[in-house]
Amino acid sequence: MRGTLRLFYAFRLLATSYLFVPIFMLFQAARGLDFADGLTLGGIYCGVVIVVEVPTGVLADRLGRRRAMFVGALAMVAACLVASSAHELTTFVVAESFAAISMALCSGADSAYLYDLLARHDRTHDYARHESIASAWHLAGSAIACAGGGVLAQIDLVLPYYATAGVAVVAAVIALALPDEAPAAPPNRTLRGWTRDMVTAVGEVGRNGRLAWLVGYSAVVFVLLRATIYIYQPYLAHRGLGVVGIGLVYAAGFVVAAAVASRTHVLRSRFGDDVLLWALLGTLAASFIGLAGAAPGPWLLGLLVVQAIANGIFSPLTKPLLNREIADSSRRAAVLSVESMARRVAMGVFSPLVGLYGESGVMMLCGAVGIAGFALLAMARFRRGVPEPVDPS
Repeated sequence: MRGTLRLFYAFRLLATSYLFVPIFMLFQAARGLDFADGLTLGGIYCGVVIVVEVPTGVLADRLGRRRAMFVGALAMVAACLVASSAHELTTFVVAESFAAISMALCSGADSAYLYDLLARHDRTHDYARHESIASAWHLAGSAIACAGGGVLAQIDLVLPYYATAGVAVVAAVIALALPDEAPAAPPNRTLRGWTRDMVTAVGEVGRNGRLAWLVGYSAVVFVLLRATIYIYQPYLAHRGLGVVGIGLVYAAGFVVAAAVASRTHVLRSRFGDDVLLWALLGTLAASFIGLAGAAPGPWLLGLLVVQAIANGIFSPLTKPLLNREIADSSRRAAVLSVESMARRVAMGVFSPLVGLYGESGVMMLCGAVGIAGFALLAMARFRRGVPEPVDPS
């Protein structure tokens, strides 16, 4: 199993190592798009994910998680090659659609693959630790990618896209090298069967109050963390940073996040899930309000570190809680895809609003969303009797 885990970690390292992350808004601007266009593309990305997320989760359950991960990596190759040739909004929409399909195919399938790998060896009690390690590898890959992307962008803004395509090819090869697992559920190629599987996965979330609450929580936090990818670039550029500096800020943030992710299972054991859940959302919301008025200097950097810590804790905190609530492993990838779809629905609503709102007050807007989300989740938790998340084992 050790060799398989190493291959899995390598896939997580490379599959989302997008070198274009710290410069894609600048790249789009250089190709004639404005800030609102960039946020509109973010909304389209989320819209495509919403449409394909659950079907691709069913695909992973029915045909194999490893196959879904392989095709997902290839879809990112297509996304980068299309984006590199784009000069108008329509072509960027095609690129975003390929990127969304890539994310949907890998999302849920990778965590389900890891969980069931451990289950086959009676090691599910170690899932939280291995998810922390896998998240750390993913974030470390993002750190290296952002640093490299910033350097390549200094030469030409299109180079990070070509490099990302190359990295995605390697990720696809690694996915093929993973041991093939038996499908978690028998193949069902009829439209009725696939529809039933999708409805069942959504229904499982609706029937489980704790799982539904966790999905809502994940959506709120994801919106705030995902928003940073869009708003950091103009925010930092207005404070005098060039593409290399922006890339290094992104990279440093991912380094911090990776270090925190690798120890999140320890933090869960020490403080408990409940404390971490509320502290994560509360401090994240407050950090955006602080950034709204922060001048360049230690205060600004400190708030960016706070957000990096939140990014590191998020996935290894929520994934074990979500997986523990899924009773039937044959629907694991599909149910996890419902959670991912909910996150994208929230982001799909949020992104165009940010584009309309503009760059000037976007940090305050994010802070307000975080406070409102905190209040709504607290009401759902304490007034409607949603059970508390289970303690980590």
